[in-house]
Amino acid sequence: MLAMSHYLDLANGRFNKTSAEDLTNLFKSVEQAVTSDHIVVYFHGGLVSRSAGEAAAEGLMRFCVGGGAYPVFFLWRSDLWTTLTRNLDEIAQEPVFKRLVKRLVQLALGKIANHVGARAAGPVVLESEDDLPDDLTALAEFAAEREPDAPVRSMTLTEMQVEQAETELETDDVIQAESRAIAAGAAPPAPATAVRDRAAGPGVSPKPTLMSKAIVEEVAEEQWAPGARLGILTLLTLVKHGVAALSRVIGRFSEGHDHGLYTTVVEEVLRELYIDNIGGTMWKMMKQDTADAFGDDPKIYAGTAFLEQLKAWWHPRRRITLIGHSTGAIYIGNFLEHADKLLEPDAKFNVLLLAPACSFEFMAGKLPFFTKRVDRFRLFGLKDAQERGYWEVPVLYPASLLYMVSGLFEDEGGDTPIVGMQRYFSGAEPYLTSDIESVTNYIQDRCIWSIAPGGPGLATSAVRHSAFDDDPDTRKSLQAFLG
Repeated sequence: MLAMSHYLDLANGRFNKTSAEDLTNLFKSVEQAVTSDHIVVYFHGGLVSRSAGEAAAEGLMRFCVGGGAYPVFFLWRSDLWTTLTRNLDEIAQEPVFKRLVKRLVQLALGKIANHVGARAAGPVVLESEDDLPDDLTALAEFAAEREPDAPVRSMTLTEMQVEQAETELETDDVIQAESRAIAAGAAPPAPATAVRDRAAGPGVSPKPTLMSKAIVEEVAEEQWAPGARLGILTLLTLVKHGVAALSRVIGRFSEGHDHGLYTTVVEEVLRELYIDNIGGTMWKMMKQDTADAFGDDPKIYAGTAFLEQLKAWWHPRRRITLIGHSTGAIYIGNFLEHADKLLEPDAKFNVLLLAPACSFEFMAGKLPFFTKRVDRFRLFGLKDAQERGYWEVPVLYPASLLYMVSGLFEDEGGDTPIVGMQRYFSGAEPYLTSDIESVTNYIQDRCIWSIAPGGPGLATSAVRHSAFDDDPDTRKSLQAFLG
């Protein structure tokens, strides 16, 4: 079990299962330790459970001590990843989600083929729906085999193609049946209401859904509309939102911001219909927690209290190393900013980032503190082929957590540049922004992309986003970096 002399426990940036007094005792232990002249502060990722964070800390202890440092671990989040993946697993099983993804993949493939074949303005020629797999894993492979290798630019849906997409979705029996079931599930129980009667129709069995509340209400309140097929009445809410998602998929391909066809379709359907339940709010809360730790009162805010103790402990012959995995990199950015206010001007840090989940915009904003306060810097991340080489959420999402952060959590546009992702270091359009340029100029050749069989301090064999802090080669590199 991890000794209290090696960790702080926080919730919402505040002391939780440890106190300011425990922190004072921790620094007394530092002074008594053989490794008292070098502290390494480790910030785990924000989506791991308390027990997983502690287990990672226990596994890293001997490597930190072996590197001649006294380790201190910030244990700072509850198990939000379990909640998020449970939601995503359930969404992946919803028939309406699977159907919309399949039909949008079909429509997007047709549009791309039209564009590449110089028939950009005409009706989209679609592959037979029966030829596309219903299974999402197989559908991802199907799409990957057919999307073009070269970039597809200057591509937009014409009015004719929008109308075609609307007709395809309006006349889809599964989408219509699921719309009615969602409407029935959203309406109050019997006696029947006018809302349920007009949206679901009498005798329709209700179905639960993790669609956003506003979408469900929109479906439930919808009036029947004349359908694209004579004599058929349709519900149009999911049709409208499906076409909006398709339009964004095509736009992202046109601008070079796609994450591959299947993944981009999944991202846009989730953003359009399930935004309440896909983790964006959780992500913002976690980032806020890293900032909140540096509030004014050191009796309450653990980050501020730690910096005050660090100020008293530090002198020019002592060293401090900061290690952050995933969201822990955001913690380090905020840490450096506040350290710059409190510590002596010549107090410097060594920084090691493992698959950092911070955006280039965030790190560019913190660069003055990195350039002023950091002596040695190193970054470990996955090569892009590896980042896209496994399913972070089985069945649903065929890429890493950082792709999810980029495509879903950060903003409404998709493809937010993330520092821990190799794709944004290309030096080519569309990744030539000032933020990316300034950060990559700072990092330069201090990136190690896994798998890398380098020398001491330069090797890593991590194959998943979550694997860096328990990968044997990365741990040996960490130890070498500390030495």
